[in-house]
Amino acid sequence: MSYEVEYVIPFEILFDGSFRDTWEEKDATFTNEIASLLKLLDIEMNPNTLAEEYCLLKRGQGDVHVFFDSSKEKFIVFDLYLGHTDQHNMISLGAHVPGYMKEQTKEAMFTIYNDDDAIPKSDFIEYYNNKLIADIDKSNYPKKSEFNYQEIIYHY
Repeated sequence: MSYEVEYVIPFEILFDGSFRDTWEEKDATFTNEIASLLKLLDIEMNPNTLAEEYCLLKRGQGDVHVFFDSSKEKFIVFDLYLGHTDQHNMISLGAHVPGYMKEQTKEAMFTIYNDDDAIPKSDFIEYYNNKLIADIDKSNYPKKSEFNYQEIIYHY
């Protein structure tokens, strides 16, 4: 059995304060909480991959990025879609792990979710039915969203 969790949070809480203040994508550094989650999932990624795309988005744009571990058993999902009425730069963050990693992953995701700057935010939603696996199926893309089409990008 697998375990999945997702929620919606402000994009900038993924990054250290200097990035939050300046929004200079070339200086992006993940917070310790995000870095710890990535380490737990054994996923390597450059923070500039997300920061650069997000900083260049226009309203109604933003793709889904899925970062896998080397076995493709674990992944993290960032839905960067920037809605026309989104005033808080919200993104969806999700993680998929084997069931034996449930407690560690839940704790790591709660740490990010409970950040003092994570306002507003959605509910913390847990799944045991592989919802995120279905959500990242490439056959669902490109996906119509408001006035544009959203793509999914896999990172191995």
